[in-house]
Amino acid sequence: MRRWLSASVVLCLLLAAPAAAAPTVTEFSEGITPNAELGDIVLGPDGKLWFTEKTANKIGRVTPGTPPVIDEFDLPAGFTTPFNITVGPDSKIWFTCNNGAGAVCRINPADTSEKQGHGGYNVTTQAGIAAGPDGKIWLGDQGGKVVRINPSDMLEETVSDIDLTGFNVRNLTAGPDGNVWVTDFGGQIGRVTPSGSVTAFNPAGDAAWDIITGPDGNLWYTAPEGADTKIGRVTPAGDVGLQYSASPVGDQRGITVGPDGALWFAQAFANTIGRMTLDGQFTVITGLTAPGRPEYIAPGPDNTLWFTEKEGNRIGRITGIVEQQPPPPPPPPLDTTKPNVTRFGVTKKTFRLGGRGTVIKFTLSEASKVTIRFERRVRGRWRKVRRKMTFQSTAGAHRLRFRGRFDLKHPLKPGSYRMTLTAKDAAGNVSSPDRTRFRLLRAKR
Repeated sequence: MRRWLSASVVLCLLLAAPAAAAPTVTEFSEGITPNAELGDIVLGPDGKLWFTEKTANKIGRVTPGTPPVIDEFDLPAGFTTPFNITVGPDSKIWFTCNNGAGAVCRINPADTSEKQGHGGYNVTTQAGIAAGPDGKIWLGDQGGKVVRINPSDMLEETVSDIDLTGFNVRNLTAGPDGNVWVTDFGGQIGRVTPSGSVTAFNPAGDAAWDIITGPDGNLWYTAPEGADTKIGRVTPAGDVGLQYSASPVGDQRGITVGPDGALWFAQAFANTIGRMTLDGQFTVITGLTAPGRPEYIAPGPDNTLWFTEKEGNRIGRITGIVEQQPPPPPPPPLDTTKPNVTRFGVTKKTFRLGGRGTVIKFTLSEASKVTIRFERRVRGRWRKVRRKMTFQSTAGAHRLRFRGRFDLKHPLKPGSYRMTLTAKDAAGNVSSPDRTRFRLLRAKR
């Protein structure tokens, strides 16, 4: 039988920031083994949150609801100490584990009885796991390397070790550039191509912990050590020049992107949740039950965020976050192109009033309002005819029979004429005038 205990606390905003609402934290502990030492957390393909329990040797699952339901699952036989967690390309939950050396385990969220573990990767201390751009699982080693694992059989790729000498790997993520980015507890950031080429970057700072792809297409990482803890940015090109000091110091660990487009991160020693906009405006969220020590955070369904508390042995949920609205689409470019009229003319230049007349023909480049005006030659000068023809016309070729009259009551007088055609499109652009001439004879008696 499940029992539920939750404590809701209103977030206290300590620093001015552009948050549009006051989110609320709710903490949950029932259903979690005591002293489980909660670790990493991820949103699964089933819409549920999956997290590691390092000392309990279990995987936890949160089914969101009111209240949420927390379940625990044993690791595959012979495997212990799960920590980092991710969703694999096979839609299974993958996590670091141990069977005497560095190993990986996985569980099928659609059938939790289906779980496997595998070691033998020559990894001393596993740290960081992610689905790579090559469809493989990438596993970090604090000893200074990365290995790639086939999801199909959990075997290491042949000649898969990627040398990261000098790196104390803490985490890794697939970047927006098709590479994998690695954090080093010594302070470096590594970019690793699928072919295994490594480039190291050295932002100022004592350590780098977690790393994600931000909503701006750059990499963002937490730097939790030293007197001045930071949130840093790395562009895919390797520019590491931008860092923001987190104030007050909070020992940032896990980082994620919130539904509001801001960066949210767990601050372990400060027992707070931090929020930072991409231009460096911080909000510190307090009120978590002590001791808590939040270390990892992940997005959940319905504009929520979920985090683990290592010492508090609780799962926290943040609600009330205002979802970032996409910017309105830009207005369509201003139409300044005039309609183009071609092949304007008449099939017969001389015809009688009231007979078969002639056919006015023309071709339009776009849908337009067509106006045909008439002028009559009188004593060597062109004089405007008061009436005109106006109609809406589609793009393409057109033919219009004309018998020398607008209607039965308004015929043209016999004589020499010229007609002028203009076309006006929906944007108000008017074509250059096109002209043609004709001679109208008297009607037969």
